Amino acid sequence: RPRGTIVLKSTYAEVPRINLASLVVNEVSVVGSLCGPFEPALRLLAEGRVKPAALVSARYPLSEAVEAFERATGAGTLKVLLAPEGKKGQAP
Repeated sequence: RPRGTIVLKSTYAEVPRINLASLVVNEVSVVGSLCGPFEPALRLLAEGRVKPAALVSARYPLSEAVEAFERATGAGTLKVLLAPEGKKGQAP
């Protein structure tokens, strides 16, 4: 959407071919995000030394996406999850 932000979370083997005109006209921001090493992260998860569920502040069904985004902007909120189906509620 105009003045939105796109976060690129991938690397590419080939140079992507895209038309950048719509990004300029619509004043869209593009942010790159590099992934770290997966093996150490997976090991920490497997050992139970990292508890990702503690980072989830709330879960919402996709039908309540607007409310979920509003919650995500709240103070102290770390991560809000959207699910295609499900119930609203606090993270476990």
